[in-house]
Parts: sequence; structure tokens; C-alpha cells
Amino acid sequence: MIHTIFAEQNNMNMKKIIIALVVFTAIFAQSATFASNDKTNTPDAPATAVSISGKVLDAITGEALVGAVVEVEGVDVSVFTDLEGQFSINNMQTGTYVLKVKYISYEDKKVESVKVDSKNNNVDITLQSK
Repeated sequence: MIHTIFAEQNNMNMKKIIIALVVFTAIFAQSATFASNDKTNTPDAPATAVSISGKVLDAITGEALVGAVVEVEGVDVSVFTDLEGQFSINNMQTGTYVLKVKYISYEDKKVESVKVDSKNNNVDITLQSK
């Protein structure tokens, strides 16, 4: 009999805990929904998406460098050149950027003041072998 009373009391405590968890979860989910709908937290829509494209070539032979890494400094973007040495970096904002180019057995190169102001911007880059 005493065992039955304690079992009923534990059952009631478990029910209270479960109800409290459900209520807490509902409140938390609701507040997260309101926070995600807050207009002050959303960034402005990009004015115009532009691209930077070009070729990476050997400075002496003019041959395309396949697999060179082209990075945009200050932005977490990097791409590899294709079989023709061409690269394309899409969805950039208008502005001025610095490109860093790396390739095995070649000197790294930093291309300063790459101005991006139209839909398609072409930059051909030559690298010197080490």
C-alpha cells in the first residue's frame, strides 16, 4: 500500500516535469520564430550582383595554369582555374578588391585595386615561375 502511494506520487511528479518541458519548448520555439521574422536582423538586399572572371597564365610562355587558386582578400571566397586557366567568381558586390593567386612552383601574386563596377569584369593574371 505504501509502495502504491509513492508510485502515484512519482507518477504525478513525472507528469508535471513533462508538462513543464512541453510548455518551455513551445515558448522557446515561439520566441525563435519571432526572432527570425525580425526585419532589423536581415541584411539589405544586394544592389547588383557582379562577377570577376579572367585567366591565370604563365608569364613567360603564356600557357594556361590549370588548378591555380584565386582568392578574394577580405571575403571568404576562393576558386580554382579550369582546364583553360579561366576562373569566375560570381555574386560579388560592386567595389574594389584584392585578388591573391597561388600556384605550385610559381610565385604567389597579389593583384591590388581590382575595381568591380559592371556585370562582368575581366582580369588576366600572369605568374612568374620560381
